[in-house]
Amino acid sequence: MRVISLTILTFLFSSHIAFTQEQELSVSGALVDASDKTPLIGATVLMVNVKDSTRSKFAIADGDGRFSVSNLERAFYRLRISNVGYISYTKLLRVTIPDQSLGTISLEPEITNLDEVVVEGEVIAVQQIGDTTQYNAAAYKTNPDASAKDLVSKMPGIVVDSDGVSANGESIEQVLLDGKRFFGQDPLLSLNTIPADIVDKVQVYDEESDQSQFTGFDDGNTTWTMNVVTKEDKRNGQFGKIYAGYGENELYKAGATINSFNEDQRLTFLGMANNINQQNFGSEDLIGVSGGGGRGGFRGVGNQSFITGTQDGITRTNSVGLNLTDDWGSNTSFEGSYFFNQTRNNNDQLLNRESFLSGRTQYYSEDLQSVTDNYNHRLNLRANHKIDENNNLLVRSSFSYQDNESTEVTLGETTNQSGELLSETFNNYSSTNTSFNFSNNLIFQHKFNKIGRTISFDLNTRINPTKRENFYEDLSLDSLIEYNTDEAQYTLGSRVTYTEPVGTTGQVSMSYEVSNALRKSDKETFVITEATGAETFSEELSNNFESRYTKHLPGIRYSNNKFGNIFDVSLTYQYATLSNEQVLPITDDSKRNFSNFLPSILGRIDLGESGNFFARYSTSTTEPSVSQLQNVIDNSNPLFLSVGNPDLNQTYLHSLQMRLQKNYFDSNATLANRTSITTRTDYIGNSTSIIEADSVTSGGISLVEGAQLTTPVNLNGYWSVRNNTTYGILISPIKNNLNVSAGLSYTRLPGITNDVQNIAKTYSADVKVGLVSNISENIDYNLYYQLSGSRVYNSIQSESNSQFYTQTIGSTVNLIFPKGFVFRNETLFQKYNGVNDSFDSQYTLWNMGVAKKFLNNSRGELELSVFDLLGENQSFDQTVTAQYVQESQTQVLQRYFMLTFTYQLRSFKG
Repeated sequence: MRVISLTILTFLFSSHIAFTQEQELSVSGALVDASDKTPLIGATVLMVNVKDSTRSKFAIADGDGRFSVSNLERAFYRLRISNVGYISYTKLLRVTIPDQSLGTISLEPEITNLDEVVVEGEVIAVQQIGDTTQYNAAAYKTNPDASAKDLVSKMPGIVVDSDGVSANGESIEQVLLDGKRFFGQDPLLSLNTIPADIVDKVQVYDEESDQSQFTGFDDGNTTWTMNVVTKEDKRNGQFGKIYAGYGENELYKAGATINSFNEDQRLTFLGMANNINQQNFGSEDLIGVSGGGGRGGFRGVGNQSFITGTQDGITRTNSVGLNLTDDWGSNTSFEGSYFFNQTRNNNDQLLNRESFLSGRTQYYSEDLQSVTDNYNHRLNLRANHKIDENNNLLVRSSFSYQDNESTEVTLGETTNQSGELLSETFNNYSSTNTSFNFSNNLIFQHKFNKIGRTISFDLNTRINPTKRENFYEDLSLDSLIEYNTDEAQYTLGSRVTYTEPVGTTGQVSMSYEVSNALRKSDKETFVITEATGAETFSEELSNNFESRYTKHLPGIRYSNNKFGNIFDVSLTYQYATLSNEQVLPITDDSKRNFSNFLPSILGRIDLGESGNFFARYSTSTTEPSVSQLQNVIDNSNPLFLSVGNPDLNQTYLHSLQMRLQKNYFDSNATLANRTSITTRTDYIGNSTSIIEADSVTSGGISLVEGAQLTTPVNLNGYWSVRNNTTYGILISPIKNNLNVSAGLSYTRLPGITNDVQNIAKTYSADVKVGLVSNISENIDYNLYYQLSGSRVYNSIQSESNSQFYTQTIGSTVNLIFPKGFVFRNETLFQKYNGVNDSFDSQYTLWNMGVAKKFLNNSRGELELSVFDLLGENQSFDQTVTAQYVQESQTQVLQRYFMLTFTYQLRSFKG
């Protein structure tokens, strides 16, 4: 009988606990004036989740001064109550029961003696809510056609330029729309798509990882994020714009941005077509153009990430994009985006390079003309399904397909210090490249009954085959060589993570990760007799190579999160195996094992409403790529040859990141400082040999005097130190926002030239001052000045030390006059002083337009504009390595007139 009674009691107690856990948690109370006890109507009650401010809630006091904040979690909250004319009330409390009453709270009046008072409502521009900096969009004035990009550029500490979006000196990695991803990882595209007039708030914070969001414990693995919160009355309807323009010399542009919002369902369509160099929304890495395309080792166009900047030269673009976010029921959310972009790029590039040799200097100049056609498809999907209260399934998939065709005509020559010609090349290079990339990440997460005890399983796969067919024609010698390359990478990895709470604020996690990457590269080269078309297989320039990289990583981590102050320390042991197998031209196998400990430590100190401080020390390793390992000569440019090195070791990296953010809300100002220090052991640099005289290798490969043969090698002594300070303030008297940034950097690059080590030390500085208007919707301008410069010191040849700097003064003005007349003006003056005097230049880029708005609510606009009114537009760039300093100048679009019609679509449901 006692057993039965105990069982019943246990059941009733468990049922009560389960019922309590399932009930909605809330906090309620009443607000009164401390002096006369009258109710405080309309006071704001904010409950800031200490662990994650994005989960914060708020309420407004009703006519009796009563409030109730619902949908709370079992967590610590910082309560903040504010009302105009009263001293703010703050308190830290823990929410644990379904209906927690705070009773009656009295606010003290804020008394100020004034001779005469003029009451004028002013919106609070910036707030700090936990670890989130929140900007109120109503405090910033933008013109009716402005985008969210124009809006955020007016906010203190936020800078938008061609490189992307940064907040308090750190790059924004993703933009969310109402907490959901918008167009993947492309911040500029996202902000350009969102109209400013639907934005209510903009939040900047470190978003927690999926693992942290599931366990409810911040492990410090975060993404610097901007969340755009829309106005409630703008979440149902259609909005966007459609435009088309035509100008002289058959120049044109057309496009559309159409959004359809229905609460949780968000659908966006983008379209673009033009031949005036307005390029892709956010194109993928352009195969055949970027590094690894199989042509020489010195072209640096593009990069290895999925989202790149624009191409040099003049580009014709056709692009479409779709983005969909939706909630399928109460337990499943979906996010997906698709892009297609097709570009044709024409470029005429002049290049000068100064190479550092032991005891002398060598020069290379080049005139390159190229035409590139590129087709890209990209699909990204993310689905999250909450199976039940304790189980969750997350799927992330991406797929891309690329087709690239290009032709290049190159005239290059190498000279010595006296200007004597050492060697030259005149060649035609054409390539056809196709590639697709598929990756999938499947994560299953389970919560146990004990809060904080979880287990998760992560399975990821990647498939990336690439095929290249390249032809090199020496126009001087009438020779033709065909290079065929088949590359493929197959990766399979898995990870299991178990977490266990320690005390009330701590957590221990244990993980084990294993992955296997198989990389293949088969290169076949044929010498073609042009008269007959006969092909002769070149064994010396062909290679079949396979590399397998396997790693095991057991690790343990301890985290402590107390009232927003985070301490996290972890230790991972990595055991890796790199095995290489070569079949052609000779059979050769090699295998090496690597054992490393990978410690990390991070901390974040919450400074309350005034800001926070964050620091992280971490370590990691990077394995050499298959192109760096493959031991075959690439002579597709006879003046710049390259060969891989199968004996390369993996690189071990140490990184220290520190960030201090301070907010001064009484003056609407922000101050931030960011420092990063990186050093690498076994850094993969280059060893370059200069050919002293015309010769032929034992395999029959011709080498000309002055040509360079580059091989990747492991080197020590790499350092990179960067510091950036930003200050932003809203100057109320003149209604302008001032942004100031200053950066310093030091880079130490080791390299080898003719068996002599060279250390290239680069010291750089950058200062930028910007003034952005916040006067009215009809007056919009942005004025800025930027000075950046670098000085390079070389250890093997101090007389070749060089410096270069750029000064930029710019302004954009948008004025709206009565009766719908609009004036727009954009001016940029740039002065460049380079290493080589022949590249020193200065120019003014002046764009101007006049427009007339018409139709209902000024939805239509007709604009006559001119690009590069003075016809001075230019483009130049510089590159610094341990072996050389290089400057390049590329083809640009110059003066043209264009007439453009634009229609703004706005239709919202009440």
